[in-house]
Amino acid sequence: MIHYLILGAVYIALCMLVAFIGRRRKWGYWGYLWSSVLFTPALGFMFVLAADAPPKRPRASAGGKAGDQGK
Repeated sequence: MIHYLILGAVYIALCMLVAFIGRRRKWGYWGYLWSSVLFTPALGFMFVLAADAPPKRPRASAGGKAGDQGK
């Protein structure tokens, strides 16, 4: 009986690891967590690998606002 609890805990931990890796991807943490729980963590990880890369955010310039140049 205790073996099933350990196996279930490992399964959920792997699902959470996949969700953590995919937290900044298209489906976010919860999407990859539920896809891993419903299918398998291995298939959930493949979903993460197939997802688009997270968008890059433009960095703020050190000079302040963009319209304040030269004033």
